[in-house]
Amino acid sequence: MKRSILLPFAMLALTATLAGCGKKEPDVSEAAPGNFVPPVTRAPTPVAGQANRTPLSAYVGHYPQDAVEGVSFFDRTEVANALIDAVADEKLRHRITGRDTVAVPIFATGGMIAAHGCEPHNCGDHDWTVLVPGDGDRGKAMVCHHDAATMGDASRWMSRAGTQSRPGDCPQA
Repeated sequence: MKRSILLPFAMLALTATLAGCGKKEPDVSEAAPGNFVPPVTRAPTPVAGQANRTPLSAYVGHYPQDAVEGVSFFDRTEVANALIDAVADEKLRHRITGRDTVAVPIFATGGMIAAHGCEPHNCGDHDWTVLVPGDGDRGKAMVCHHDAATMGDASRWMSRAGTQSRPGDCPQA
């Protein structure tokens, strides 16, 4: 009696073991063709009826990751678009907007709203500032990036119009 009960379980185990024999692991190269090109970053557009009504000046005194009226500074459409327009290097854009950076409260300077940040434990030598006009005109936005290891005592200023090198560090509050 016991033998007849165990026999179906033994057959099931043997069948499952044999079913896996002869199969090879899928080749990763078969899943991703060598000519794959990732899509280009597209500028964000607000959903109809969801345009930001809060002025950028409302962010002054808040950290970039703080939400004002439910939206953080770098998630604002005009700020995100200005950053995409000015900074071609996607890796640098991710560093600027990343949450693993050191940030200071947003400040106003010369009609611009500025967010300054830096690399943890290396603030004096690797920092950046994003400057967006208070009216959100992304054509006038600028991004300053300073990396002492590659730029010395100069900073790279990027905008929709192009890139230029200027002496000194990026502006800070």
